[in-house]
This record gives sequence, C-alpha cells and structure tokens, in this order.
Amino acid sequence: MVESITLTLDSLQIVYDLFIGFWWLYLPVLLFFAWIISLETHNRLKYLASLEWVLLEIRVPREVNKSPKGMEQVFAALFGIFLGPVRWQDKFFKGKVPDWFSFEIAGTGGEIHFYARTQTKYRNLVESQIYAQYPDAELKEAEDYLSVLPPFLPNDEYDLWGGEEILSKEDAYPIRTYPEFEEKGTGPDIVKRIDPVASLAETIATLEYKEYIVIQLLFRPMGDDWVKKGQAVVDKLMGKKPKFEQDLLAKAVFGIDQLLGGASAKKEESKDKEQLSPGKQDVLKAVEHSFTKLGFEAGIRLAYIFPKNMFHITHLAALNGAFKQFASPALNSFKLNKLTTPPIRGFLYKQKAYRRKVFMYRKLRERLFVKKPIILTTEELATVYHFPDVSVKSPLLPRVEAKKGEPPAGLPIG
Repeated sequence: MVESITLTLDSLQIVYDLFIGFWWLYLPVLLFFAWIISLETHNRLKYLASLEWVLLEIRVPREVNKSPKGMEQVFAALFGIFLGPVRWQDKFFKGKVPDWFSFEIAGTGGEIHFYARTQTKYRNLVESQIYAQYPDAELKEAEDYLSVLPPFLPNDEYDLWGGEEILSKEDAYPIRTYPEFEEKGTGPDIVKRIDPVASLAETIATLEYKEYIVIQLLFRPMGDDWVKKGQAVVDKLMGKKPKFEQDLLAKAVFGIDQLLGGASAKKEESKDKEQLSPGKQDVLKAVEHSFTKLGFEAGIRLAYIFPKNMFHITHLAALNGAFKQFASPALNSFKLNKLTTPPIRGFLYKQKAYRRKVFMYRKLRERLFVKKPIILTTEELATVYHFPDVSVKSPLLPRVEAKKGEPPAGLPIG
C-alpha cells in the first residue's frame, strides 16, 4: 500500500517537473489558440452590434380565410436571402454570421400581438411578402414590447420561466403540420380547420396585467445538406444498410461479386425490396414529402414573465401544452431542451436556476439565435407561426377593422 502511494507521488512529481520545465514549449501554443478564439469572439460581437434591426407589428386582417399555406409562401420567399454558407474568411476576420429573422407572438393583459423582427435591409422584403399573401393586413414599426420591463430579470418584483424547444427525433422526421389539422367539409370548397393558435390565444386572453407570454420563432435559411443527411433515415426505414465510402479495392471486389451473382448482393437486393408495413409507408411518405420543402435552421424560445405574487401554473402548463399539438407519435414532436430550462431540484438548483433565467432573459431581449438549432421546413414554420383564422374569437386579438380599397374611378378631385 505504501509502495503504491510512493509510486503515485513520484509519477505526479515527474509530471509536475515536466510541466514546469517545458512551459516555454506549450505556453506559446496555448496563448496563440486563446488569442485566435478571443479575436474571433471580438469580431463576432462587433459584427452583431453593427446590425440594424426593426420590429414590425402585424395587425391581423379581420377575416383570415386562408390556411397557413399563405404564411408558408412568406417563409419560402424569405429563403431568398440565402446566398450560400458564410465563408470562413468572413466568419473569422469580419465576425459574420448567417442572417436570421425572429417572428414573435406576445401576449400581456389578455391581448395577443404578432411581430416580425428583421434587419432593416430586409424590411421591404418582409412587408411585401406579407402584404402579397394578406393584402388587408397592417404592418407598422413598433417599440419593443419587452422595453417596458426591467433590463435585467429576475429581480425583486418579477420572475420568469422559459426554455427552448428541440425535436424528440432526428430532424428528417417532420412534426404534425397544418394539412393534418384540416378536413373537407360538405361543399367542394369548404374546409373545416382546427387552428392550433386558438388554444394559445385563449391562454393569453386570461393573462392579467403585468403577466407576459412570449414565443420567439427564430429562423435562417440553409443549404440542402440536411436532405442528404435525412436520406440515411429513408434508407433505415426501407431496411437498407448504411452506405459507406469504399476505396478502389473494395469497389473492385464488390463489382466482381455482383457480376458473379454473389450471395451477399442477392441478400442485399432482396432486403431492399422487402415489403414495408402500411405504418412505415406513411412515415416514409411524410419524410420524403418534407424533402420537397425548403429547410431552415430554427429555434423556438418560450417565456412566461410574471410578478412574483401572481404566478399561475396553469399558464405555464398551457404554454408548454400548446406545442404538444404538433406531436405525431410515429413522426416527430417538440420537447423542451432541459439545458435551457431552470432546474427545480438537484445540487445548488436555486443558483443554477437563477443563472439560467438571467441568460434566458438576455437571449429573449436580444433575440440571440439558439445554440442548438433544429431544422424546420417552410410547412413546419407556417404550422407554428401563422395568423389565426376567423374561427379564433379571442376578444382581445387586435384585427384590422376595415378592408383597404382603391378609390372609385372618375372621382372628382378638388
């Protein structure tokens, strides 16, 4: 026992001597990498501070008879800002990051409001695309609704709870989207629609003064790499073996085996043609359907802000439950990222909860993009964020009271 302790101490002494004796060898390398990281961080923060943003409030038309398909067209048009990935030179030396949008739903005192936050250079694009699909909507520049709150939370008066949604399965599996909330009515043009925004509107309608519910949908367009990765999910559903890169020798052997009608090739072919069950066929169709849509890196941030003497757990449950509507057991669903929500138990959980709340509120105010983005298609984005149709009768949902129209022709002037 004593000998083993002595050997351990001797080993530690050797390591210590090497650490002290050769500092001139490793310290410059460590300092160099530290400088690289700090320079990149400095450039990124400088770039983010230089961006000019505008918050637009969207007053919903009084009669929205469109399905969320109209909003899907808006998202598809916003994909046009994508010009390819940010070059590493621009990322390192200029601090550039991909441009993103934040479409938001906010409620307080029983009122629900819709917002679109965009860089000033994209304002005309956002406005024109929303007007193209909803001609009777009204957009106006608005003051940040969070500016009426203290700059730092939680404090002695206010507390908050929040988190960020992630997907329970791989990105290739879609959530339940708006076509599944629709069914044909009695007439050829009649569609019965269950609007998932309705439950959220009813929850917000019960908010008291100084209570806030905020949902931020942050998204930025991306390339088609996610489709290539999703192909592995398709192969798995079809019972195919994962494809690996083969060297020249492996390709030659595999080619000879195919020419000779090898048993392995026949087994692989028979397995690929294996009959899928009806359930798997439906899943496969849904996954392949999502590949036909444009994809975005996205994040969903939720927050419930309340005076400390006015906490309602039902609001918290309703906010979390609003996203359970999009769950499909066979496909995908949203779940809260536990690394972003305040813990309620565990070692030093109060201190951890406080730090997470402070960071969450900062991200909420600054609309920082999420660190762990998920991939959502235009159809999925439109399912989560769209304007409620006429079936949503929330009394405190601001709508445009009158339709806009052109003056009649031949109207005398003066």
